Amino acid sequence: MTRAEQRRSRFRLIIFGASDDGRAFLQQIKPLALLGLAEVVAFADNDTRITGRDIGGVKIILPNQIAKYDYDFVVVTPIFFSEISIQLNDLGIGSDKIIEYHEGHERNFGVDAREFDDVKIGKYSYYKPGTKLLKCEIGKFCHIGDNCVIGLFGHDTSAVTTYPLKYHFDNSITDASHDPTADSVRKSQETVIKNDVYVGEGVIIFAGVTVGDGAVIGSRAVVTKDVPDYCVVAGIPARVVRKRFSDEVIHDLLKIEWWNWTDEQLSMHVDDFEKGVEQFVAMHV
Repeated sequence: MTRAEQRRSRFRLIIFGASDDGRAFLQQIKPLALLGLAEVVAFADNDTRITGRDIGGVKIILPNQIAKYDYDFVVVTPIFFSEISIQLNDLGIGSDKIIEYHEGHERNFGVDAREFDDVKIGKYSYYKPGTKLLKCEIGKFCHIGDNCVIGLFGHDTSAVTTYPLKYHFDNSITDASHDPTADSVRKSQETVIKNDVYVGEGVIIFAGVTVGDGAVIGSRAVVTKDVPDYCVVAGIPARVVRKRFSDEVIHDLLKIEWWNWTDEQLSMHVDDFEKGVEQFVAMHV
């Protein structure tokens, strides 16, 4: 077999997304690359700050440079698959050439509200694939980092033991949801994250907690009680670090409720969000 035939016998891939998921996918297909069955010819990313660099010897390019490469498929690793697919289609890349990395991306991000299991999520809110959601309601325009647990209920510390003895000594218990050591009070409570909330990576929010509009949760925080509107909290357990704005500005932002605007209103006023908060409030209160 000639060198050209060898190249044609393996899949040539472009990974869209030079992030953790993109790096993870590169490692996952490494055995196929070693066997000569696959080759990653480039990473594509919308971040101009990293283009020209490389990951594991694979160059990072802008999406509009994909056409210069010989490839079979573009694997989209971010959760924003639908939006990136539109971008790639606009660049002349057919949908038959685009592969999703996360099969459940519709849960992770959506322009519309969605509901699954015991979870409700508002429009445009998103969460990273490594995050676990348990009996919670998330508002609109929230972004939740990776490796978070929302709605943690833990074990009942008032019981004789927190160890699930029945799994080992009672054959009638086989359903993990019936764990008698679980904190039944917290388990029954819904966790509420309101609108425009930013949750950093590795955050734990206990069941029954309400996080107010516009709040920010610092990375690795453990949130055990309610978070007021437009407050920044951090630490273990999480405590209020500061208010994001003055009481007057917070009052006006809660009155404006921009997250309830229509998509048309948001498109019309999107540049206003780059102005100072006082100017924004003055324009829309």
